[in-house]
Amino acid sequence: MTNRPWTGSGSAVPQSSQSAPYRYIVSKGPLHEEIELADNMWGAEFVPQTKVIPLVDLVITHGGNNTTTEALHFGKPMICLPLFWDQYDNAQRVAELGYGVRLDTYTFTDEELHGALDGLLGDEGLRAKLAEAGAEIRRRDGVRRAADLIERAAR
Repeated sequence: MTNRPWTGSGSAVPQSSQSAPYRYIVSKGPLHEEIELADNMWGAEFVPQTKVIPLVDLVITHGGNNTTTEALHFGKPMICLPLFWDQYDNAQRVAELGYGVRLDTYTFTDEELHGALDGLLGDEGLRAKLAEAGAEIRRRDGVRRAADLIERAAR
């Protein structure tokens, strides 16, 4: 286990995570120049998620459709910190299905975040369950199938 959580953009995770014994990859987004990262973090304005997520052990995300789908595609557990719209529903479903943890974005404590990290990273059963789910999603080859359907409909 590399103990490399992927951290989505924004939120208070950088400040809370500097004391945890993990390494982080952080997508800093449009405020990248204002975000200072701790020594156990690396980040950039934009990070190619589909290249990075397969390399990490866990995804910390706001729970938007893209990141949630990509984390499931690659079989990664999630810590969800929703901000708005679809993120609340996705975070709730991730938690209900046992694929991760939903924390309150604005009031979570360091102990809650570190407990979620430790619990998810240490859960071998969850890792196996998500690896199996990710393999099934990739086996279905949804991108190619969708492209074929679109091409057929356009004819």
